[in-house]
Amino acid sequence: MREIDNHNSLAARERELRREEAEEVLERQRGERIDKWVLQFMASFQQDLRRIDLSGRDMSGLYLGACNLLRANLKGSNLSGANLNGAYLAWAYLSEATLKGADLGDADLAGAGLEGADLSEANLCGTNLTRADLTSVKLAGARYDFRTIWPEGFEPHDSGALSLQE
Repeated sequence: MREIDNHNSLAARERELRREEAEEVLERQRGERIDKWVLQFMASFQQDLRRIDLSGRDMSGLYLGACNLLRANLKGSNLSGANLNGAYLAWAYLSEATLKGADLGDADLAGAGLEGADLSEANLCGTNLTRADLTSVKLAGARYDFRTIWPEGFEPHDSGALSLQE
């Protein structure tokens, strides 16, 4: 009988732990949704987001056009489909970030760290990439034009980028 009681109390403790873990996951997900909404709200009023740490965040589809993200830490962030048209991202850290299909037209990414970032299908028309670190960057299907400024010696077509002039 004692063995059954011990087994039942162990099972009850395991259920309680699983419930607590599930509550923690739900709370974290709720917090991430709120963070994304708050960031969108701040961006809509063109808040100064210089040096902000948004590493690893899901910011897919957000409108961040014309925002000042100077030296922002966006390492590993998901910015797929985000609108960053005209954003100021000079010296921002975007290593391993996902920017698939993002609109970076007329954005300033001078000196940005884009090591291993995925810019596949992104709009890079008029984007300033002077001194940006494009080591292992994915540019398959990314579009650029005559206004796009690449780092010295970088050949975008070798990385799969498409010129709109050809």
